[in-house]
Parts: sequence; C-alpha cells; structure tokens
Amino acid sequence: MENYRVRFLWFCLGILLLLLNCVQANNWPQPLKNVNLSPFWQWRSAYECMSNESARCSANYKIKLSGAVVVSQSEVVEYCKPGGCVEHVYYVLKCIHYVKRDFWFANKATVLDLNRTISQACATESGFNTTIFTSSGMKTLQKVYMSLFSSLLALAFIAIFNM
Repeated sequence: MENYRVRFLWFCLGILLLLLNCVQANNWPQPLKNVNLSPFWQWRSAYECMSNESARCSANYKIKLSGAVVVSQSEVVEYCKPGGCVEHVYYVLKCIHYVKRDFWFANKATVLDLNRTISQACATESGFNTTIFTSSGMKTLQKVYMSLFSSLLALAFIAIFNM
C-alpha cells in the first residue's frame, strides 16, 4: 500500500514537471490577438497598444496613459501629413478601442474624444493640446441616473414588502 502511494506521488510530480516545461508567458507582441479579454487583460492590452513604437513619431507625440498630446501650430502640418505621426496615433487609438472600449485616459478623455480632437485639428490645420480636457459630463449624468435608479428601486422594495 505504501509503495503505491510513493509511485503515485512520483507520477504526479512527473506530470507537473512536464506541464511546466510546456508553459509560456503571455508576452504577445500584438495586443489584438484576443479581444475577448477579462478586465485586467483589457487594461494590459491597452497599455501594450500604447507601447507600440513607430519611427514616424517622436516621444512628444506618443499617446501615454495621461492622454496628453500636444502639437503646436507650426508642427501640425508635419504631424498630420499622410504617412506622418497621425496615422500611427490613429492606429494606437483603434487598437485601444478594440481591446477596451470603455477606456478613459487620466485626463478623463475617451478614445473617441482624442480621435475627434485630432481629426478636427488636422482638418483645420490648427494646433491642439489634450493635456487639459473638458469632459462632456457624461460620468456625472451616469452617477445621477444610477443613484436615482437605486433610490427608486429601494422605494419599490419598501412599498412591495411593507404591505
């Protein structure tokens, strides 16, 4: 009986070692490999999208977690030209949108907000700065609706079960 347990233990350890040899880390060079991700992996993939390097863009024009992109009036033509940095920025924003649709930058801007700001600036050839971004107030409205809905739901439960 004792010999059987020792063999079984060695067998389990052998299987474990074989499985550990087959394990690889998830160091995907392409964050769009799987877009059906858990929230943690969505954030990680969005960060990997922002880590995508391009020779066309200098470090000043890269999108960071802060959401800050500053392009002066004199630099906007070079920034927005076909094959310029703006194409790489649009690719990064599209990548972020695919892996995490509800992504908010630190300045409270969404991917759509940055897309609109950059598109409008390139169309009018005017400089832009997304460091300080004025939010549309949507989060405030969502908080108001949620608290109103919760209050009405609580009142409904009180009315139903307090008869």
